Amino acid sequence: MTETTIFYFTGTGNSLKVAKDIAAGLPDAKIIRITRKNLWNTGKVYSGTIGIVFPVYFSGLPHMVRQFAEKIRADDTAYVFGVATYGGMPGIAFDQMITNLAKNRIHLSAAFQVLMPGNNQVLYPPNPVPAQQERFRNEQEKVAEIIKKIGARENIPPKPANFIIYSILSGFYSLLKPNERSQLFHTDDNCNGCGTCARICPSENITIQDKKPLWHNRCEYCLACMQWCPTHAIQYAKKTQKRGRYHHPDIGVEELFQDEDAS
Repeated sequence: MTETTIFYFTGTGNSLKVAKDIAAGLPDAKIIRITRKNLWNTGKVYSGTIGIVFPVYFSGLPHMVRQFAEKIRADDTAYVFGVATYGGMPGIAFDQMITNLAKNRIHLSAAFQVLMPGNNQVLYPPNPVPAQQERFRNEQEKVAEIIKKIGARENIPPKPANFIIYSILSGFYSLLKPNERSQLFHTDDNCNGCGTCARICPSENITIQDKKPLWHNRCEYCLACMQWCPTHAIQYAKKTQKRGRYHHPDIGVEELFQDEDAS
């Protein structure tokens, strides 16, 4: 039986939900979260079917996903697919993925897109609940289609962005600079020192000192700390105090705890 390994990067659970749903429809499939803990584990050569599920940040790949795509190794017979979850548009994420996978001579066999609720509360409030529910229904339909195409090992290359669009979106992507954003996170008086933020951070960027979170310089801008804080105590500059929070309702916070991640 052909092995299926699906890697995913997530902050709010959107990409984890998609990864779990795809894995549930494929035989012998396992999912592995992309984190700082496994980012540098480059010894294994994967075979069979390999998936990478990721959110789109600033029209491109999260920095950790970009690094992961540069380092993963696969044999020549592997079927490699990518799934972009996005709230606006997939942008140039697949252009970037193709470039980075090629550094290890890996071909992206298929590219899929799944529209999910937007979750950047630094820029905007969460989607209204009816809109979220519509996107959840869309996810179920899209995933069913994706599973069939993966099972058939269909070759579905992404349409490359033209030069002008690529140049514009590359400029937008250059604004991401996640490491420079850590200093803008802070807590308000609702913080109770529970440590949830530190346990779920994929880059291990947060430590707890004197019962308060301290952000360092490895931020990925996934906003997991802010979105999952049980008391809504984490803020970003002065932009998020009056905005709600979002995480996928079918995902439990314990699924993101780094100290319980067996992978």
